[in-house]
Amino acid sequence: MNLQLYLRLATQSLKEFLTYRVTSFLVVVFGFMFTIIELISVGIYYQYDYSIKGISYNDYLTIILSLSSVIYTYLFLFIAAHESLSDDIMKGNLDYTLIRPLNSFLYYSLRQLDFPSLINLIVYLPLTVFYLMKYNFTFIEWIWMFIVYIFGVLFLFSINQIVVEMSFWKDNLSAIKGIPEDIVDSAKRPARFFPRSIRIILTNFLPILAISNGAILVKQSKFMGIISLILMSIIFALISYWLWKKGLKRYFSAN
Repeated sequence: MNLQLYLRLATQSLKEFLTYRVTSFLVVVFGFMFTIIELISVGIYYQYDYSIKGISYNDYLTIILSLSSVIYTYLFLFIAAHESLSDDIMKGNLDYTLIRPLNSFLYYSLRQLDFPSLINLIVYLPLTVFYLMKYNFTFIEWIWMFIVYIFGVLFLFSINQIVVEMSFWKDNLSAIKGIPEDIVDSAKRPARFFPRSIRIILTNFLPILAISNGAILVKQSKFMGIISLILMSIIFALISYWLWKKGLKRYFSAN
C-alpha cells in the first residue's frame, strides 16, 4: 500500500460520498443528534450540582467529546473498509488483492474512507480541543493527550479488525459484532462512576476508559492507564495481524 494507491482509493470514496448525498446527509445528522442528546443529558445531571463524585460539568463534556473525536476518526478511516471486508471474506472475494504485490492487511484496512464521519469529526475535534484548553495543560501534557488520541484510534481499529477477522472461522457474526460497540458505549461515563473492579478492567485490560477519561488522567498525573492503552493497543494490533495471516490460510475463494 503506497501513498499514490491510498489517494486513489480516497478519491473513489469521495465520489461515492457525493453520489449518495442524501444518505450521507442523514448519517451526518444522526451522528450529531445522538451526541447532542448525550450533552443535553449531562446538562440535566449538573442542573443543581457543580460536581458529581468529583467530576465537574466540564470534565463530563470533555469525556463525551474526547470519545466522540476518537470514534469519528476511526469511523472516517476504517469503518467502511471493515463493513465490506466481512462480506468479502464470507463470499470469497479477496482473490484480486491476494494475487497482487500488496500488503493485503493494510489494503483491506485502508481501502475505503467514510466521508460523512469526516464531517462529524471536523466539528467534534476542534470542540474537544476547546474544552481541553480549559485544563491549562503544559506542553508535555498536550503530548500525552495526543498519544491518547492516536492510540485510542488504534485500539478501536484493532478490536473491530479482530471481530471482522472472525469471519474466517464463523459465518454469522451478529452477536460478536456488537461487542466493540458495547465496549465503546461503556466509556461514555466518568471512570469514577464505575465499581472498582470494572474500572480496573476498562482502564487497564480493555482500556476504553483511558481514552474517554484521558484528560482527567493526564491532569491528575495518573499515567498508568494511558500506558496500558498504549500497550494493549499494540498487543491487539499484533493479534489482529496474526489472525489475518492465520485466516488467509483458511480462506476459500468463490472462484
